[in-house]
Amino acid sequence: MDDITIRKATAEEAEAACAVLVRSIKEICAPYYENDQEILAQWLENKTPTNVLRWIESDRSYCVVAVNAQSQVLGFASISGAEIMLNYVIPEVLHRGISKRMLQALETQAIACGVDHIRVVSSIPAKEFYERNGYVSNGAPRLAGRIVGDYPLIKRMPRKHAPDRDRKLRGRTGSWSGGHGDVCLKAIDDVTNLWPLKIIHT
Repeated sequence: MDDITIRKATAEEAEAACAVLVRSIKEICAPYYENDQEILAQWLENKTPTNVLRWIESDRSYCVVAVNAQSQVLGFASISGAEIMLNYVIPEVLHRGISKRMLQALETQAIACGVDHIRVVSSIPAKEFYERNGYVSNGAPRLAGRIVGDYPLIKRMPRKHAPDRDRKLRGRTGSWSGGHGDVCLKAIDDVTNLWPLKIIHT
């Protein structure tokens, strides 16, 4: 997959990124939840182009895309504060290392902002992926509808790679722009307003 580039998402890619989310949930994740239509409806309810555009443009989130040489969006991932909110790819590129590269991009951004741990609520198919990448249990599994299907996980970030933590976090309330133009995430713990219907599977 040498022709795949991971970079910050742009507003123009919101619709394509949304399509990635919908396809991934319907075609990859749904069978793990017995194709339960109630679960899928809740899962997909906030996956709209309008919401994806809002997430991309928000200063409370950092979103990346995986694109090929033809600029086709193959994957979309995001982090808000210290929590990974999304990490999805289309079925055709599953198990080709794209999700890992997007995860690494999110982790790198978080470390640069001084985050010392990252949380995620993983879906059933993504749980082993996160565990292979250093995430461990962060509480009891939760129900997704009638199925035990949400797994809180956490990963401690290396403090030695978190330069000028206090300056960048500005007391956990401000935002900061790094030398490469990346927006330092606002360190927020409650992202309910930004991510409506927060039943997040990655």
